[in-house]
Amino acid sequence: MTLVSIIIPTLDRPDLLKRAITSIYNQTFEDKIEIYVIDSSSTEETQILCEKYSFMENRNLNYIKNNQSNFPIDNYVVGAKYISGDYSKFLCDDDWLEPSFIEESIKLMEIKGASCTVSNINLIKRSGKNEIKKNNYYKIHDGEVSLNDIYNFILKDKSLPVSDSASLMRSSKLKEAFISSLTNVECSKIQYGFDFYINYYSVFDKSKTFFLNKSLVNSWAGDDSITVNAKLSRVSYCNFFAFLKFIELFDIDVGEKNMDLIKNKIAIIKLKSYLSKDLKILIPEINYKGKFKFSFIFIKYIKKIFVKFKYLIKA
Repeated sequence: MTLVSIIIPTLDRPDLLKRAITSIYNQTFEDKIEIYVIDSSSTEETQILCEKYSFMENRNLNYIKNNQSNFPIDNYVVGAKYISGDYSKFLCDDDWLEPSFIEESIKLMEIKGASCTVSNINLIKRSGKNEIKKNNYYKIHDGEVSLNDIYNFILKDKSLPVSDSASLMRSSKLKEAFISSLTNVECSKIQYGFDFYINYYSVFDKSKTFFLNKSLVNSWAGDDSITVNAKLSRVSYCNFFAFLKFIELFDIDVGEKNMDLIKNKIAIIKLKSYLSKDLKILIPEINYKGKFKFSFIFIKYIKKIFVKFKYLIKA
């Protein structure tokens, strides 16, 4: 029997958590799923909610109280101890799975001999009293994720699903990736760059991550969403620092042009850090020297002007 472990870190959001848990109970996957809710809430509402879920064949809900949480990552650290079985994942407490998520993800991993799958998502936003759903939010392809996909995301501002809610991994690989991700301490504390590291670790160590271009996960973008309230620039910087760790850890030859882009980005970040204490704190030890490439800066500036002009015409 295949065993899947799902860890849900949570803080004071029992109503949203209920939706996440119910989506796991409703999976078409027929083998055993262990659910671990790691709770650092200020009230007992989450514990009461979890106690209401009755035992169901092949579904087992475990409630763990964490009173030692100082940073968002702390519940993940506690939850990582419960990664077990064949496949595992983290699920954000405000996200929820489509019924076939686990079944389709495992099938793809077994067919392709991969360590990780990342599905597309539906993004749900609240506008007043209404919810707006954007299906297949990311423009991704079916198939193996390449280094070029990562380069385009990190260096050329293309988009990728980075939420760990969108991925399922072989348990041994998730443990390995999780431990490795914690070395960039300041970014990891606030969970920036952490989910990118988890989802795409297997691209760099060559155990393979596959895209599943089908929206099998629903991602909440309400007013209380961590994603919505995050500073996008800081998230981008931490993703970049995670990327630098990857190419150093796995001795990746990125090519001359990409290295020029990397050095240019390092130079820009270091310059900005003189004006931002928050950014300065986030920067880990970097073993590459920054070097401005003014042609890249000029091209990026022209692209921004073009985008603004396009929106003005549409308006």
